[in-house]
Amino acid sequence: MKYDSRVVERGKAYYKNNLVKYCIKFGDFLFGEVFGSELYRVKVDLKDHSSICSCPYRFNCKHGYALIEAYKNNNYIDGDEIFNNLKNKSKEELLDILKELVVKNYLWDCFVDVDSLIYRAIGIIKLIPIEKKHIFTLISFLRNCFVKNAKDEELLRVIVEMLKMDLDFNDSNIIEALTLILDEIFERKNKETIKKLVDLYRKNRKELWLVQDYLIENWDYLDEFK
Repeated sequence: MKYDSRVVERGKAYYKNNLVKYCIKFGDFLFGEVFGSELYRVKVDLKDHSSICSCPYRFNCKHGYALIEAYKNNNYIDGDEIFNNLKNKSKEELLDILKELVVKNYLWDCFVDVDSLIYRAIGIIKLIPIEKKHIFTLISFLRNCFVKNAKDEELLRVIVEMLKMDLDFNDSNIIEALTLILDEIFERKNKETIKKLVDLYRKNRKELWLVQDYLIENWDYLDEFK
């Protein structure tokens, strides 16, 4: 059984006390929001009744079962019917609905690329001169999220942004952050990217002194820089 007896009873109590904000059936899933210590987003797979929730418990929790209880009691909205009705609306009507949703729920980031890795990296870099502790946030972000997923030009962009913020490139933590970026650039062996890095290094030798060590280590590979 996916839900133990205690979770089931608490889920039923949540439903009976009107803590399910809404429950929508769309395809083989239930989507909804359930009040707890805060408002949680819940998704239930109707094929096996497993659920995932934004609460700390995450899987098969009381909020998930509360949504199942709403469905069992026919207290849900038919999402398939909603979308079928939209098919009969004109382009102008659909645009009006879309505009209202975007403005009301502040969904502008669905249309502009403001949540990309590079923007997050730049945001963290800009915080470092304000609070030095953010260098540790940057190092963690680079190591765990950024370097393996970023495009080549984004790796270079991070170095450019670090230069713009006039960071201390002799600081051991800044060196660690720069090393993470340089390790990835040279591991990829994209000569065009390395050429751009060399151009950047030539303009900022004092700050990017560490680049020289990488060039020396890769000298045999980089024939055109000899």
